[in-house]
Amino acid sequence: MINYKLNINKGLWHVNFYVEEVGGKKKRKQLSTRIKAYDNYGRRINKRIADEKAKEIVSRYDGIVDSEFASWSLDKCTEYCLELNKVKMSPTTYNDYQCALNKHIKPYFKNGKPLKDIRAKDIECFCNTLIDAGKSPKTVHKMLSLIEPAFRYAEKNDFILRNPMRVVDKPSKVKKGSSYYNAEQLNKLAQAAKGSYIETPVILAMVLGLRRSEIVGITWDNVDFENRLLHIKQSVIVGDSSILPHGTYKVIGHTNSSKPKDIILKYFLKTESSERSFTMNDALYSYLKALKAEQDNLIRETNEYRDFLCVNAVGALITPDSITHHFIKLLDENELPHIRFHELRHSCISLLANNTAFSVKQVQDYAGHSDFLTTFNVYSHTDDSDKKTEMDYITSCFTNLFDSSEE
Repeated sequence: MINYKLNINKGLWHVNFYVEEVGGKKKRKQLSTRIKAYDNYGRRINKRIADEKAKEIVSRYDGIVDSEFASWSLDKCTEYCLELNKVKMSPTTYNDYQCALNKHIKPYFKNGKPLKDIRAKDIECFCNTLIDAGKSPKTVHKMLSLIEPAFRYAEKNDFILRNPMRVVDKPSKVKKGSSYYNAEQLNKLAQAAKGSYIETPVILAMVLGLRRSEIVGITWDNVDFENRLLHIKQSVIVGDSSILPHGTYKVIGHTNSSKPKDIILKYFLKTESSERSFTMNDALYSYLKALKAEQDNLIRETNEYRDFLCVNAVGALITPDSITHHFIKLLDENELPHIRFHELRHSCISLLANNTAFSVKQVQDYAGHSDFLTTFNVYSHTDDSDKKTEMDYITSCFTNLFDSSEE
């Protein structure tokens, strides 16, 4: 037990004791027991009760190391932990969290309570503010996942007594079904994409179910025309390259923005199983052959991206973000239902998954998933017409039940 003394301050019993700081120094603490020290006649009272309360307070600090970190506002602690953990994230995730920090967390918590004084109700008020502003429960959970490491760090290093995140009431997530296109809609999209800025990315997403970063990462040396193979083994992302392990990437350019970001060629993919090869059929082979011939005769403003498939009319790389921007524009101009570009991957995999000619393993390998549950729980979808086909089969098994003929 830490040694302590009782004293009176402003008519209340206070407990005085010392805690160890980082570096071994001692720091004095004086905390109120909130117990009255005088009666109406000015006589001292409640010392025994105050002593019991003091023991309870001191016991909470037994073994606790005081730190400047716990005195920072939550936005500062969150930013510190984000920088501390950024080497564990992909550049895109790190950039996403930075935007969330600057847009929501800093404006709310800046110059607010120190971390050590924040309670669950303070965090719940933040959540309610976001909900009232029209943010989805998914966005709120994202903010909480950004805040939580600050409390975990403080708890792990004994800077705080208890982690309020353990008792925060989080809003219930509303599961949102993924949108996707059926075969008819994909045909309309293919027609609309012809000759557009993102024709090649759209074709490769529809036919191969590739991720956006995988599409941009394809270089011509990944295309083996002789053996009709297309290899997916690298990707292109935008972000801070310094957080990636040395030797696993190459910076191939920078974005044209007020805060330029690195355009990064990563020599690895999302998972090991994402690295895969496709045998090109006649349609894809002919398309890529024609694309290669067209690019060989391209008058380029830059030769930096000569090796890449996805370049624009002057030879500049089509970045992942520009794909998203132009895809929204393409859908609007052609009055097509709005889906995310990534949901072309869902659409492709769904077409395969709903065709009984292909095994579970075949579809999993085509998608580049490490397990079939991801393929079928997340990426495969069924049409309402499929349910009728299934119902036709079931009812055919019970001919007597649905026999309408009169006896």
